[in-house]
Amino acid sequence: MIDALLRARRALDVLNVAASALAAVGVVFACCAITWAVFGRGLVGMNTIWELEASVYLLIYAAFLSLAYSDRAGGQIAIELLRKRFSGRAKRIHRNLLDLIALFLFVLLFVSSWEMFLKAWDSGWHSASLWGPPLWVPYLAIPIGTALIIPNLLLDILIRLCGQEAPADNITGTH
Repeated sequence: MIDALLRARRALDVLNVAASALAAVGVVFACCAITWAVFGRGLVGMNTIWELEASVYLLIYAAFLSLAYSDRAGGQIAIELLRKRFSGRAKRIHRNLLDLIALFLFVLLFVSSWEMFLKAWDSGWHSASLWGPPLWVPYLAIPIGTALIIPNLLLDILIRLCGQEAPADNITGTH
């Protein structure tokens, strides 16, 4: 069973890297759009309508698409003081407790954000800006990002329950 869990963990790591790469492309595009808006409005005198709003939406996607990768790389808030004091079984229990709390919160966030996305989709909500894109587009970022991190947390918990360390347990700066 542990081999299957570790294989699934590695497959999710590939997905996390791909999602983070897509997030990085979004950040670059957001930077380019803002630069274009500054150039177009400031130097050429053009009206810019979509650039700022699209950049904000791209940055929302970037934050949520890179969430699972950031967790795997040890980029989340750490409780170093406690983590360093524990070893062996106590360390796994501590990490599982933190991951269970995170899992619970991300499941709640997934459910509520999915409902918000569906409401925006069904109601045809649009931004009040001149550009007026549908609001389901940015709202979809949250359930996608949480859907990426939930299986990561769950697999890490299961791996630890099987008596192994999860791959990210020894990364400095983890929970």
